[in-house]
Amino acid sequence: MSQDSVPVSVDPHETLYVPLRRRFIKEYLTTPEGVLELHIYYGTREISIEEQDLHSFGEQLCLEDSFMAGNATKWTTGEPYPWERVKELLEALLEEGVVTREAPTLAFESESHRKYLAMEAKRVAPTEPLWWNPDAPEVMRMLTGRPLELGFLEAVLPVYRIAHPALDTEGRHIGESNTFPEQLRMKMDTEFKACHFAGSRYRNNAPMNVTALKSMMRHWKPMMHAVRAVRQAFLRPDTVLPDGRWRMGDLHAAACAVLAVPSYMLMRANDPVPNGQLDPVLSNIYRVTDGVRMVAAYMLFLPEEPLTYDSPISSAELLYVTDRDNHYLSNRGVCAGPPNLVDEYFQTLMDGRPVANEEPMSFSWEKDIVPGVDYGQLGLQLYSLQFNLWSYMCRAYEQVRAVAESVTSTEGDFWSGLRARLKKDFEMMRPTRLHTATQRDWAEARYVEMFDRAQRGVSTFKEESLVHLKDIFTPVHDAVYEETRKRLRMVVRAKVGDGFGTQAEAIADAVAEYLTLERSALLALENVQRETNALLERPHPERRFTNKDLSLHHRMRAGTVGVLPYLLDVFQDEFGVDIDNSPEGTKLTRVGAPPAAAGAVCPFTGRTASVA
Repeated sequence: MSQDSVPVSVDPHETLYVPLRRRFIKEYLTTPEGVLELHIYYGTREISIEEQDLHSFGEQLCLEDSFMAGNATKWTTGEPYPWERVKELLEALLEEGVVTREAPTLAFESESHRKYLAMEAKRVAPTEPLWWNPDAPEVMRMLTGRPLELGFLEAVLPVYRIAHPALDTEGRHIGESNTFPEQLRMKMDTEFKACHFAGSRYRNNAPMNVTALKSMMRHWKPMMHAVRAVRQAFLRPDTVLPDGRWRMGDLHAAACAVLAVPSYMLMRANDPVPNGQLDPVLSNIYRVTDGVRMVAAYMLFLPEEPLTYDSPISSAELLYVTDRDNHYLSNRGVCAGPPNLVDEYFQTLMDGRPVANEEPMSFSWEKDIVPGVDYGQLGLQLYSLQFNLWSYMCRAYEQVRAVAESVTSTEGDFWSGLRARLKKDFEMMRPTRLHTATQRDWAEARYVEMFDRAQRGVSTFKEESLVHLKDIFTPVHDAVYEETRKRLRMVVRAKVGDGFGTQAEAIADAVAEYLTLERSALLALENVQRETNALLERPHPERRFTNKDLSLHHRMRAGTVGVLPYLLDVFQDEFGVDIDNSPEGTKLTRVGAPPAAAGAVCPFTGRTASVA
């Protein structure tokens, strides 16, 4: 409970209300000391009742819509509680807004939703559909200022987000209000209302999307047939454990496979589904399944919940955790799925539950399921490579910041400016928690598991082709590394002066180490992207994949929760050096420098300029 609330006083004869009782989720947990505690989850809050004789008080609170305060002394199986004890409990609940003195109203009033609608009214949105296939270069130019060949798209944008801006035959974005990137989301009429489903989302400040709910209800049974068909194509011999539960990582991979099937159909080179022509059955299973992917990813990458790839989970456990841990909630709306249908969907995906009273349904796109699943598993490999690299980048960021913090300086000098820049970047990292070694170590271990398993999930996989993520992220101190480190030391020393030689070397060495890992990751991303292009039957770009391409991911996520700064932007802005990195090597160029005369030696690259 909060310690900052205004004290209140409760009279035993007044009526109190529990306006959001249906939001309560209760659970009994045993502490390490063996004490049974009652936990009541209320949105993002948690009420913990340790005293055994107060468990019946908590149980009854979960059943009451309104009550006379004094009657709460009788919420016990034994002698009535003393009024002073109950008074203290009720006052605490009043201070937190769990109980109120005002009767609840049926009208939906939400300041946060009004602000969202006001922002929507002002938002600059496209008036015509924009889509990646085949217009990726121009769309990316519009988004980031830099074009990108279609053949590099999956290495920059996670496969599970690629289909978001596409339209189905109902004229709705597949990603609905969560469409990414935001700049591709058109304005569409959408009906909202307060959520009336019991649990964490009951009458939440964010409403549910009734338009999406109505579409899902129209297509529900074909959706379940489709999910079963994709599930069957995804299953591996050891996905379902002997006790019937799944591996947590396989749940995440299966969700990505379901998302990938319609994405593959939209992105393939030969006879792609045109934008605006996707079957609503597919767009609806995409929307529902994306929620499963997010829950599974959250559970895998949260060190406080020590769940590895192989941790078991059942459909019933998934249903409970989703509600208890507020996964139905977002800042734009709550999940619109009725609880019974969410339960049915989880059972269909994980347990293979057949559709009641119906024979399996066939689809015209059944031939796309296996390549679609492969597309998803290749996408997971690209995702693991990219996000594992960001973890190592944040590690290098921390090393550079430690050096900057160790220098005594005066207001307005170079070091104070660098510290301010790095502090700002670290604040940007906080939502991802990658500024902490604990989160980085945990995430890196999960990417190792995910990358290995995703390779084995591709239908054409051969054991001799297995690549280990740890090998990719083991730095190689070769001639390119040594030359890069040497040039970086020159650059940093030239900026900070000879009096800070030790600090200059430490910063240069940390960045040189990162660049080595980035080159290795770029090569691996390029290789998996080549496989992806072969699957989609589209040409692979003739040029090499570079850090400038990969960093477009950060630009697209600007303004969203979880966006990361890019370390090499620090070098460009603070040291005046632009760094180009590719599998072939690293090039340093002074920002704004004119072309070198023929025969001159560049102090940044060490190369002799020549006339083309």
